[in-house]
Order: sequence, then structure tokens, then C-alpha cells
Amino acid sequence: MMKELMMSFALLGLAGCTAVQIPSDRLEHSQASIRGAEEVGANGVPAARLHLQLAKDQTDTAKRWQRVARSGRCWFLARAESDAELALGLAREVSVHQDALKAAEDLKSVRDRGTN
Repeated sequence: MMKELMMSFALLGLAGCTAVQIPSDRLEHSQASIRGAEEVGANGVPAARLHLQLAKDQTDTAKRWQRVARSGRCWFLARAESDAELALGLAREVSVHQDALKAAEDLKSVRDRGTN
């Protein structure tokens, strides 16, 4: 499916779409989302790492498609942003879960000290 979609975009490019630069704000937002996911440890969470890699791949694809219509590149960037945000959320979920487990252990420790 993805290859077919990419081929469709390539054919559009060959059919005479003019070269249009990627909107810098879209590219910056996509790259910022990727950095954010990396900073919270998305590479250490398997599901998050997958979406982070997808985000990077989509951003790279958007950069390579200089002859595809603007909306096509924005589609790749939108997917990249979504994958990066998902990676960020998954990485944060793991962090929050670990914090909750630590808090539960601390509470149990405090309760145990209070009963002794």
C-alpha cells in the first residue's frame, strides 16, 4: 500500500508538479516532535522506538520529495509529526508507570514503618 502511494506521488511529480519548498514551520515542528520524543527516552521503549523511526523516515521522505505537490509533502510531515507524538506519548507512559510504581513502593514503606 505504501509503495503504491509513493508511486502515485512520484507520478504526480513527473507529470509536471512544480518544485515547492517544504514549509519551514511544518518541517521544524516535525523535527521538534522527534527531538522531544528522543529526549524523553523513546529509543528505550520498543513501541515508541518504532514510531520514532517512522517519524524520522517520514520526515526524510518529505525532504526527498521536492517535485511532489506541496500537499503531498505536508502529508508526509503530518504522518511524521503524528508518529513522533505517539512515540513521545508511549515513552512518557512508561516513565509515568515507573513513577507510579516507585510511589506505591514508597507508600508501602511508610506504612510498614508506621506499623512497627
